[in-house]
Amino acid sequence: MNKKVQTYTGWLLLGLLLIAVIMGIAYLVNPKYVKDKAFNLFYPPIEISEKYRGKIVVEVPEVYELLQIACSLTGSFQDDSNLLRKNSDYYGDVYKYFKNFENHQLVLTINDYFTKYGIARSQHAIRLNSLNYTLDSNYIVNLKKFVIPLSNRDPDKKFIISNHIDLIEDFARQSDFKDFYEKHNSYYEKLINNYFEFCDFQGMKTWLENKFSSKYQSYRIIFSPLTGGFHSTSRFKRTNQTLMFVSAPRENIDSLSSEEFEIVSSRSSRVVFTEIDHNYVNPVTDQFLEELESDMTNYKDWNGQNGGSYQSKYKTFNEYMTWGIFNLYALDTYSEENVEEIIKYQTDFITDTRKFIRFREFNEELIRLYKSKGKPKIEELYEPIFEWMKKQS
Repeated sequence: MNKKVQTYTGWLLLGLLLIAVIMGIAYLVNPKYVKDKAFNLFYPPIEISEKYRGKIVVEVPEVYELLQIACSLTGSFQDDSNLLRKNSDYYGDVYKYFKNFENHQLVLTINDYFTKYGIARSQHAIRLNSLNYTLDSNYIVNLKKFVIPLSNRDPDKKFIISNHIDLIEDFARQSDFKDFYEKHNSYYEKLINNYFEFCDFQGMKTWLENKFSSKYQSYRIIFSPLTGGFHSTSRFKRTNQTLMFVSAPRENIDSLSSEEFEIVSSRSSRVVFTEIDHNYVNPVTDQFLEELESDMTNYKDWNGQNGGSYQSKYKTFNEYMTWGIFNLYALDTYSEENVEEIIKYQTDFITDTRKFIRFREFNEELIRLYKSKGKPKIEELYEPIFEWMKKQS
């Protein structure tokens, strides 16, 4: 080895040693930061199947539903109507078919995670990660072509599917889950069709992309008939895809008169819209964090919830905006005869039931700004709505 090569090798080894020392110190100071960086560097790249590329798809995925059924048997779900919708014939079918498996080790293990680490954390991981798998003769198959990453926060405190494959397969075999799922396929299809009847998904997408700079090529709307009001969404920049986890739409729609249909359908539309539009709202809010910090003096002045998932200025404001923007969409979409009632229903619900206690006045101001500025892009409403909020403090 000549001297030049030896010199380069020496510098390379010294550089690697220096990096290792820096990373070691960084890990001691902030282990979470180092774990996050490592996760982002080494997790497989997110891909998207052609089944979803450029499409809007509504579905009840098989492994997702299997795990929602297992979750529904836990004490944590049984005690919370936001997590579990019991007032349906489908829940009756589920409980009758699976009640003898309440003490299956899968159910006990999931409930243990919920009890120790909180439901939101593990339920979010279950939702996302279930989309990586399907069942083949009760055996879990990794789809590989569609990789959904878990959040890199506290992976040891979440129920991770890959760590519990044997339990999931045993539950599927012992309960004969596939027979139950296949017998209810026509029911799932009916609800999927109802969603498309109720919700103009393409119209939502067109409106949102006219009002925001963000663009997404794929909407994947996932639901279980067991889900209560516990909804969530995720977006992936690399593939411009969004996932929305929501509850099922109304089951019986044939009996609705034409006069009723628009009002009733608006309620299912709002459920999905206010998850979809988080993917447009949140990136804009990220550009106004200083204004949010200064102009929303105390989020508790705006958020009357006792606990829950919205205990910050950022989450509180984004919820105000996502619901407020649904009302702007309603103004531009629904008939003059019904739009006032549609907006009032949603406004009453988020204010009185969900306890976002100043939403009525916020919504009035947002609508006023939207109309007075000629219905501009939503980004143009941020500074004036923050100025208004500051005056309310």
